[in-house]
Amino acid sequence: MPEMFPEFRQDDAAVVAWQTTFAKQQVCCSLFRMKILLCLSIVLTALLAPAQHLVKQETFDAIATEYSGEVAQENTRRIVEYHRIQGSPMMASVAEQVVLPRLKTAGLEAKIEQFVSDGKTKYGTYTSPMGWDMHGGELWVEGVKTDSVGGAQDFKPIMLCRYADVPMCVSTYSKGGEWSGEPVDVGSGTSDANYQGVDVRGKVALASGYAANVVREAVLKHGAVGVVIYPSAGDRPDHPDMVRYNGIWPHAEELEKTSGGFQISRNQYDMIKSLMRQGAVRVHGKIDATLGPGKLTLVHAYIRGTEHPEREVLITGHLDHPKWSANDNASGSGAMIEAARTLQTLIAAKKLFPPKLTIHFMWVPEYFGTLAYVSNHPEARRCDSAWDDPRNKPDAFSEGKPCIIANINMDMVGEDTVKTNSRFYFTRTPDSVPSFLNALMADVLEQTREANLYAGTGTRNYWLPESIAYAQGSDHDVFLGLGVPATMLGHDPDWTHHTSEDKIDKTDASEFKRVGVFACAAAQYLASSAEKSDWALLASTHGMRITELASRLAYDLQRPTPAPPASDHRMKTNRELLKIETELLELDVSAGKDATNTAPHLLEYNRRHQAQSGGPHRLTLLPLDASAFEGTSAEDRKWLDAQEARFASDSEGLATQLNFGLVSFEAVNLMTGRRSTEEIAEMLSAEYLVDIDQAWVDRLVSILEKQKLVGIKQIAAGN
Repeated sequence: MPEMFPEFRQDDAAVVAWQTTFAKQQVCCSLFRMKILLCLSIVLTALLAPAQHLVKQETFDAIATEYSGEVAQENTRRIVEYHRIQGSPMMASVAEQVVLPRLKTAGLEAKIEQFVSDGKTKYGTYTSPMGWDMHGGELWVEGVKTDSVGGAQDFKPIMLCRYADVPMCVSTYSKGGEWSGEPVDVGSGTSDANYQGVDVRGKVALASGYAANVVREAVLKHGAVGVVIYPSAGDRPDHPDMVRYNGIWPHAEELEKTSGGFQISRNQYDMIKSLMRQGAVRVHGKIDATLGPGKLTLVHAYIRGTEHPEREVLITGHLDHPKWSANDNASGSGAMIEAARTLQTLIAAKKLFPPKLTIHFMWVPEYFGTLAYVSNHPEARRCDSAWDDPRNKPDAFSEGKPCIIANINMDMVGEDTVKTNSRFYFTRTPDSVPSFLNALMADVLEQTREANLYAGTGTRNYWLPESIAYAQGSDHDVFLGLGVPATMLGHDPDWTHHTSEDKIDKTDASEFKRVGVFACAAAQYLASSAEKSDWALLASTHGMRITELASRLAYDLQRPTPAPPASDHRMKTNRELLKIETELLELDVSAGKDATNTAPHLLEYNRRHQAQSGGPHRLTLLPLDASAFEGTSAEDRKWLDAQEARFASDSEGLATQLNFGLVSFEAVNLMTGRRSTEEIAEMLSAEYLVDIDQAWVDRLVSILEKQKLVGIKQIAAGN
């Protein structure tokens, strides 16, 4: 029989280890163990029953029949014809000429919305990019001055980059103009140390760091005329002809001093270095582009709800990225157009009931557009329960006001998994935003896998999708920072990510169909069924959570004894969460509570451990841009750098391993004004199974408070 929830079965071993070691460690009483085993048996009984999925099979089949992987792929093929840079006219053009017309042809209510993007307006901690109108660019090796007679005269110029040939070879947001100079290799080129004893004034910095950071060091600080970026030795060395995506991202106040840049492949870099050993090389760059005020362009489409149109299921995908970039993320944008058409067509044909809640599709400039949207739309908030939202007063969460029940973010969804050596995943929510969404997505994913879907022109690649822990990197981060349950759909690893090899030939109509059906079915359920009591969803929600907590306990209990004090603290927190989860499961079994009443285990834990005198709370939208930490003291910078090193991840592409960006995001998301720093430390340590103490959180709060990113909330007695 098919497994409905592979994660729950993953692990019998973890559960057995947990039960066995629990007894050895005498961590709970016999009655508690019996209650847990009873609850586990209830959940297992529900989950191991013959497969009957949350989405009705006739609904799923109707969606699977209507959704076309080929149409989604063709949408993508049209989108990649545009150089889709945030704030640029071409970003507006693809919205106006491709996305909007296709939505309107499908009969959807659709519109375009724009926000200021001028290099100085801030949305959260992110400074909006300048508008960039790009027309062309070239980079040449003009000559080599050697000691041999006639050496320079005999040199034939070598073209390294032409925008018309490889659009990604010109750094995005490059300033238009022309420059020439001798290339000087400055290593990464991102810190003052790279320029010690090196003169780049009037020359061209040859560097492996990210273009924005290199320009600020080499051009703005040290007088270089331009930059040429090459891949570091460890960056996908098996593909030496690839060109990486880089951007300069100047702020408005830097416009006069900034310059332009180019990206070259590893083979081109090796060739330049070989020429440099022969003598003084001269490179010449020319860019036809203008920088100035622009607009962030968003596209909206709606299928209005019949009962609660003010409550939304929000499906997002970023429309931006350089010309050619197919999987990232023309694929998500193309798949969303087909998803909107599919649901609208089925509803119009009366093959699906109209949704009770509104399904809102939103195509955005990644991060910037989403942050601009939520900054200007305070109704874009979580439903039903209050959240420490820096935009709203508590009364904004009262019943009947607009809100978002969940967000499905589609980012890199159409890959040929054989060509990219990748796999499909969806992300679960972190502990700061626990939700029924995890169990729903797991069930619909399994239903999709069982359907064995293929497109007529697609591959027959074996599909082995995964549910993974929360990973950052796209617009779902913004909604999680507002307490909205959010998931990202994507592929990883992918050797073509952010390179000139991310082309339409790396997409697969079959993958488009599978992921598109998965997203449509989940959205349809959320908008039509998820607000009623559903025992199956309740059981699977509890089952996934109990398994996760049991696995965490097993991890710590299997460590060598005696366990370090931090491990004991983690175990205490996870034991209490597990106890609460099992108690609530018993209550839900008998009382039939609403499955979507957010996260009972964490809410109950908070109630029992709520700080009486208040605690830190966020003062800005999440996620935090790196610029938010500019101006920190040398001592604070040293501590932050140490945390970056401590939590360093060697992941390429999606950061699936713990890193400082992830742990600091979760720390701030737990700062609701009602948790002490001790409690936050306990929860972080329990979630990530690392040693984080109160002093660590206190130090982070201190830095964030100095940067005016968090404040300290005082809670009056009885509140």
